[in-house]
Amino acid sequence: MFSEQPLVRALGWSLLHFVWEGAIVAVLLALALKLLQGRSPQLRYVVACCALALLTILPVCTFAYLAIPSRAVDQAISYSIASQSPVVGLRSNFGGVADSWLNQLATSLDRAMPWVLAIWLAGAILFLGRLNLGLIVTRRMKSKATQSASAELQLVFRNLKHRLGIARPVRLANSALVQVPTVIGWLSPVVLIPLGCLTGLSPIQIEGILAHELAHIRRHDYFVSVLQSLIEAVLFYHPAVWWVSNQVRNEREDCCDDLAVRASGDSLGYAKALSLLEERRTSYPVVSLGASGGALMMRIKRLLGYEETPAFSQCAAMTVLAAVIAAAALGIGALAGAQATPDQAVSAGNAEAARSMPAVYRRWLDEDVVWIITPEERTQFAKLSSDEERNEFIRQFWQRRSMETPGGNFKKKYYQRIAYANEHFRGPGIPGWKTDRGRIYIMYGSPDSIDAHLNADGATKPYQLWHYRAIHEFSKPEREQGTAGLRSRLVTRKDVDMKFIDTCSCGNFQLQASPKK
Repeated sequence: MFSEQPLVRALGWSLLHFVWEGAIVAVLLALALKLLQGRSPQLRYVVACCALALLTILPVCTFAYLAIPSRAVDQAISYSIASQSPVVGLRSNFGGVADSWLNQLATSLDRAMPWVLAIWLAGAILFLGRLNLGLIVTRRMKSKATQSASAELQLVFRNLKHRLGIARPVRLANSALVQVPTVIGWLSPVVLIPLGCLTGLSPIQIEGILAHELAHIRRHDYFVSVLQSLIEAVLFYHPAVWWVSNQVRNEREDCCDDLAVRASGDSLGYAKALSLLEERRTSYPVVSLGASGGALMMRIKRLLGYEETPAFSQCAAMTVLAAVIAAAALGIGALAGAQATPDQAVSAGNAEAARSMPAVYRRWLDEDVVWIITPEERTQFAKLSSDEERNEFIRQFWQRRSMETPGGNFKKKYYQRIAYANEHFRGPGIPGWKTDRGRIYIMYGSPDSIDAHLNADGATKPYQLWHYRAIHEFSKPEREQGTAGLRSRLVTRKDVDMKFIDTCSCGNFQLQASPKK
């Protein structure tokens, strides 16, 4: 199935991980904005933009982490076992299959991955289509604005451009397609003035309104607005994205208001002009920028000097921030464990239980069978409380793997592989069973052919190509209905090549490529 491809699956899990990642970023931004209440809008705008950028980067980084080849190799071999038995049965008197709720949730989400990806793709296409339609509408509004503004207004406009330090050409035109002054375009921007919109405004108020639009152009806000809309379209499913993006827009309008007030010198007259424009406003595409955009009443109150009482003190904000960071750390560790390799997937309680068991059993778990034991078996073994249960578990462990092994006695053959690996594949200070070649040999046995290349010319590092005509491994075990055991599908892969490179020329050959089907 397409959704089972490693990169596609990594994409799906990146989207799911972004649910908690985005929530944490939104909470942190809310706390930061509270702590910065009363500070300059530019500082708050930068903080909000950083939060939006972080929301964009997090899923990309998560995808890169889940999709890197080295992790793919570990994931591929971690669920493999050297047995060929299609049934792995665990007796109920050893605790049954009692995975944590987090692992069960991860399993359910993994099964639902095709639906997750389908819903996300459909939504992203819908919102990207909506954005494209908005861009087409604004482009048409710009192209149809052919009537230049009056000479007096053009003179005021040019003077404001000079005072705001805008050197690139900006066109000022009248338009019947907008209801309030609006900026459209980035490289060749145009300010559209609706017919009769400025009627009844004083010259100082008109200067403030035009200065607001020029402030958007000076700050390249149109380009940022389009990027925001792209982020909203791709990550549409998370409310945090919409909230953070809305904060960016609100702070942006405050920044432009401050520039407009400095240009006109009359905050009260400018606030009245905004109120008048709001009465005439109708909806227009989100990618366009208008003077009456954002939370207008909050903007007017800020301009008139009304201070809102903080919802909570800075001390309370820091306390909440510390609690959020602590909760995030716990959530990251727990959810990451649901997807980790077998060594990482053991929960804190099971890990503690494993450390408290006698050394002989801990060595059997972490050294003898580390490459072939499944995560479910490892979890169950860590839960056992007596040596009798552990001995019975180990007996069944080898018995299950001997049932399908030609000639039986899988245990004897397995320990022979370990002895061979320790003798032939040890590295500098590393026992053979811990090296990459030793691990592969223990799991899959002797390759059908080995193509060894020495560093004869000094131009390349020594490397070996191992070829297997076929290797057999299990998929991740699942609970079998009506029984207390686990059942896995036996997967056979043919013509598998593995490349080991001695990067340090010290005899430590490292696996460089994941097995290919």
